[in-house]
Amino acid sequence: MPIDPLPPGEAPRRILVVRLSALGDTVHALPLAAALKRSFPGCRLGWLVEQPSAPLIVGNPLVDWSRVLPRGWLKSPRLVRDLRRDLRRERFEAAFDVQGLTKSAAAAWLSGAKIRVGFARGWGRELAPLLDNRLVRPGERHVVRMNLSLLTALGVGPPENPEFVLPPCGEADAEAIGEALSGAGYAGGFVLLGPWTSIAAKCWPAERFLALARRLFAETGLPSLALGHGEGERRAVSGLAAQSGGALAPAPDLRLPGVAELARRARLFVGCDSFPLHVSAAAGCPSLGLFGVTDPLRVGPLGEQGDSVYEKLVLPGSTRRIARLNPDAMASLGVEKVLGRCRELLARSAGRFSRKGP
Repeated sequence: MPIDPLPPGEAPRRILVVRLSALGDTVHALPLAAALKRSFPGCRLGWLVEQPSAPLIVGNPLVDWSRVLPRGWLKSPRLVRDLRRDLRRERFEAAFDVQGLTKSAAAAWLSGAKIRVGFARGWGRELAPLLDNRLVRPGERHVVRMNLSLLTALGVGPPENPEFVLPPCGEADAEAIGEALSGAGYAGGFVLLGPWTSIAAKCWPAERFLALARRLFAETGLPSLALGHGEGERRAVSGLAAQSGGALAPAPDLRLPGVAELARRARLFVGCDSFPLHVSAAAGCPSLGLFGVTDPLRVGPLGEQGDSVYEKLVLPGSTRRIARLNPDAMASLGVEKVLGRCRELLARSAGRFSRKGP
């Protein structure tokens, strides 16, 4: 059916986006914000976010107003009261509940917005379909396009090409990246690896990343930088680097926008279904996602610069069920298959790096 645009007098001027967590899902919601800015020129865009994802929103050029909430805020009467007060001051006319949970729908309701857009039951969960009042049944499978389908509740057609706008990299991270890439070995570019996720079953075995880095270095001369956040991951990366014969080194420890900036400079990203994969694809880096227990058609990298690889898929249907799977769930995916896709992506994107240097 054709979409009827809103009459000029009914177009919202103050719009709230509610996507509280998690990191990758926050990246996937950014195209909705960009589309809202384009569809309603001059609108004031607000965003509610929880602390881990805040660096993607605070300072983002798309966002005019933001509020960072602590985890468990909905259980605190004082925090709920303060949030309601701050939201009402902004006089939001429309709110988009992108998360589709009770807490996100409650936040949209607290804003006082007359239009509260969310997902219909089956996509929206818990009490969200009861609290949101314009419900959308997305016809798309990928989460980015599902989020963009929420625009139809305001009579706006989703854009064909999603636009990801990320906050700028901080000065300290820019200096760390420059220092890491200053060596002669990086003059021809590098591969960025994301071996870690918070759920063991989503991880490809670390020794496979080491083997992949060695093969890529031998075939292309491209060294690899491996991301690691926190003491345990960084210690593990250092252990892999020590065995790599110069093929792999630890990436600098960066904040979220810094990871995006490092990805922009990479020839290729290879990693599991986690934030680094999604932000690398958003930053325009050719990105290969490794999947086994989540759906690449739903959360894989979009566009010609993205690809996904898996040996077999087991899709339990919820994060809790995935967390209970065997940590070796992705062990059947071999290095040769991943290496073949890496070759394809590097060849496909060769023109993007026709100049010297990363």
